[in-house]
Amino acid sequence: MYRPRPEHDCDQECEFSYSYSYSHEPADGSDRRLPVTVLALRMDGLTKSDDDSEARARSAEATVFLSYADLSDALGLELTRGYGSDRIRALVLTTLGFEVTATTTVSAASGNRVIFKDFKVAGRVALPEAGETLLGQVFAEPIAPRNIPDGLRLRSVTTREQGLTAHFSGKSVTFRRDDARDTSSNGSA
Repeated sequence: MYRPRPEHDCDQECEFSYSYSYSHEPADGSDRRLPVTVLALRMDGLTKSDDDSEARARSAEATVFLSYADLSDALGLELTRGYGSDRIRALVLTTLGFEVTATTTVSAASGNRVIFKDFKVAGRVALPEAGETLLGQVFAEPIAPRNIPDGLRLRSVTTREQGLTAHFSGKSVTFRRDDARDTSSNGSA
């Protein structure tokens, strides 16, 4: 992962944009990468360590965009924007070839996690009970971001036409090079 390494300290606001990735580690032990299409950072009071192993911002705000295509690949369902400002829609094909729509809300939760709530099956075709149970299990697991800089906290998640936008902010935010990172409770590697 790229970490900003300024040539000089930044006493004023600094802005960086680069690619990033989330990782969702489901209960079955498999690892599904969720690449983030865009990560935009706004930092204030950026300084770096003498050995360039880390940089610290007095405060930072980050906006992360996660496409439905990448989220669909990770969860194994075709996902699109749902009806309403906080809903996503999953299209499921039944064994008889009928398409069933399920919707769920997305929101920010403690521990820098995106959670799915209020799962509903909609449409004229009913999903078999086993299918509803399986979908419920997919949506029961939150997505935990990995490699989020120490000090940033997930504040909100919003649905957009092409994906989800997650907003982070924090004070005394630390960015570490990959080879200088330690494992922390928020899933950092």
